[in-house]
Amino acid sequence: MINEKAVSEAIGFVLILGIVISGIGLVTLYGYPVLVKEQSNTDVKNMERAMIVIQNDMKSLCFKNVPYKETSLQVSGGTLEVIGATDGATPEFEIFGAGFDTVTFSPGALVYRSDRGTEVITLENGAVMTRQEDATGSAMLAEPRWFCDVDMTTEPPTKTFVIYLMEIDAGEPMAKSGMATVKMKLLDIPSDPPILNPGVVKVTYNGASGGYSTAWKNYLTSSVGMSVSTDPGDPEGTYILSDVDKLVIKRYKIQILGI
Repeated sequence: MINEKAVSEAIGFVLILGIVISGIGLVTLYGYPVLVKEQSNTDVKNMERAMIVIQNDMKSLCFKNVPYKETSLQVSGGTLEVIGATDGATPEFEIFGAGFDTVTFSPGALVYRSDRGTEVITLENGAVMTRQEDATGSAMLAEPRWFCDVDMTTEPPTKTFVIYLMEIDAGEPMAKSGMATVKMKLLDIPSDPPILNPGVVKVTYNGASGGYSTAWKNYLTSSVGMSVSTDPGDPEGTYILSDVDKLVIKRYKIQILGI
């Protein structure tokens, strides 16, 4: 008579091994992508906070007469790149109206691109913005310091439009992953005198290549109070502010010494 005592143990071992392998496969198939996505989201959130810290440092340089700032940060899951204003790789702002020459300005940018996803975070002209790579939509995480002030103590009330232009100067291309230290200082730039009675002021954001047209549109029309130009002679992305009594354009040039 054949002894079959070991048959059930062998079948049980095969079944248990199959269950273990199936479990590992399921975790690898469904669990690992979730873990990678969560890690990517964490890296992006950390870089959003880091960009806002750098934005505040730039404000300290420009508005508080701090000569030099240095910020250490962890660039995880992606690359931080410095794009100078003269590289021709960032959008342009054009400011024009009656009684003054057109101001054309390219701001440069600090750009973070995720290696695990499609997220892009950009610090451009004092604003921190986010978008998806190759997508048209964008959002502003931290606003710049443009504003329109109406003085009701005068008769008639006077409207002052203040525009801050922050240019990033980079002597050479820079990119960094891992630990980075953003070193920057403020360069001297002559101040422009206020422009009196410009009437209608127009601002054009030529951001087709940058992908942040939606973010700037929402900011200029909601926070600043401008409206989209309906003049067929104006280029796309032009916004107007009427009845301006004084236009103040403040220029700042920030040199990135290294990252």
